[in-house]
Amino acid sequence: MEREKIRKDITIKDVAKRAGVAISTVSRVLNGLDKVSPRTEKKVREAVEELGYVQNVLAVSMVTGQTKTVLMAVPDFTNDFNGSVIQGAEEYLKEQGYTMLICSTKDFGEEDFENLYRRFSKLAEGILVVPANPDRMDYGRWEKPLVLVDVYRPQEDYYTIEIDNAGGTFLLTEELIKNGHRKIALVGGLPDETASGQRVAGYLEALKAYGIPVDKRLMVPGVHFEDTGSRGMERLLDLPEEIRPTGVVAVNNLTCIGCMKALAGRGMRAGREISLAAFDDHLLARYSVPAVTVIERPTIEMGREGARVLLELLRGRRPEQKRLIMESRLLKRDSVKRL
Repeated sequence: MEREKIRKDITIKDVAKRAGVAISTVSRVLNGLDKVSPRTEKKVREAVEELGYVQNVLAVSMVTGQTKTVLMAVPDFTNDFNGSVIQGAEEYLKEQGYTMLICSTKDFGEEDFENLYRRFSKLAEGILVVPANPDRMDYGRWEKPLVLVDVYRPQEDYYTIEIDNAGGTFLLTEELIKNGHRKIALVGGLPDETASGQRVAGYLEALKAYGIPVDKRLMVPGVHFEDTGSRGMERLLDLPEEIRPTGVVAVNNLTCIGCMKALAGRGMRAGREISLAAFDDHLLARYSVPAVTVIERPTIEMGREGARVLLELLRGRRPEQKRLIMESRLLKRDSVKRL
């Protein structure tokens, strides 16, 4: 409490006195308005640290025209993927002296996005978005530098951070095929959406590459949430034995959790009665018995890269690469049974 009280009373004048420099010099150092000698900057930074001085963000923005604040929108806070992307973005922004505001958009419509924009448009310099699925928002109307993470919108001119979605589901489906499976289901995915559709395409491409006919009865489309997985797996388990799949590909971590929940409800396990492979690693996939085979994405790095590209745009630079596609890998565990 005493420390907090002292911080509130400290002013830029106190920092200048401790560092032995003019108030204007402290302002230049803290706001990056002008270059000062390394020795002077070191003295100012040390004084700030010693005194526990905290800048008034609103006052700084009036001087510099910058708030050094970024708005980040994610579909929800329950998904491990979103949490990792947030972590990576926040780490990078903090290193660069920026603050991040975070909101969830799971049930947002156009009107909600407009309200969000009106509320934060003057405070946020740029926007980092992990779009919900399906994603039909017109982010261009926000008129702010914008970077999208985990989606590609070919009809619009956005900077995007992605991974090879089609390649990921191809590898998952191929892993099942290589272990003798021929009746392979896909749970989740919306063919008309970009990232989601790419995952559907990868599944279909793998079946085609190995000469396995597509059975539409084994494809359960849906948004990337737990309910899609549980309902999808229930539906597949209720199919006649001659149609019922021996292996299932879940399009993301939440649908995978839903699939595991449905299996547990019937006293079944992935890798025993039915094989399961999924996009995205998560705690349940790692520590369930058997552990689930997954596509692992560099989620924290995706957040960092999104933040990096956004700050490049805020600094007036135009990165040449509009689409940054990062690598992922197949983690083989014990949920795929060899037939």
